[in-house]
Amino acid sequence: MRPTRIRDLVAAGVAAGVAAYLLVRAFYGELPPLPVTFAITTFLLSMTELFLAQAIRARLGGRPRTKAIMPIAVARAAALAKASSLLGGLATGAWLGTLLQLAERWELRQAREDAVVAGLSVATAVLLVVAALRLEKACRVPDVPELSTP
Repeated sequence: MRPTRIRDLVAAGVAAGVAAYLLVRAFYGELPPLPVTFAITTFLLSMTELFLAQAIRARLGGRPRTKAIMPIAVARAAALAKASSLLGGLATGAWLGTLLQLAERWELRQAREDAVVAGLSVATAVLLVVAALRLEKACRVPDVPELSTP
């Protein structure tokens, strides 16, 4: 598995941002108020991934009072990190596109309230990307010095 590239996340975010901007522009009057549940869920997921990254780093590093970790657990955590970073990149773009469209409707009270939710969601989506990239980095096996043969 190759490390996640930032440019891939940015490309996904830009595509999602353009799509969200156009969709909100076309259908904002028909949408219910934006829920804050996405921001809460993403925040909890990013905190979990940050904790997991710290635990995996300690266990792979063989720190005292830690048990060895099974390779399949590390592989699963790496897969979670890759999926979460892509989700975070898409969500960041989508919420930024939504926020830009809401800024154009600032005179509406509901748009201002939705902009707060969109802003919180952007922040937690960025936090998810950072946490996922840290988890992915923690899942890398530390370099082992080569044994020299006589």
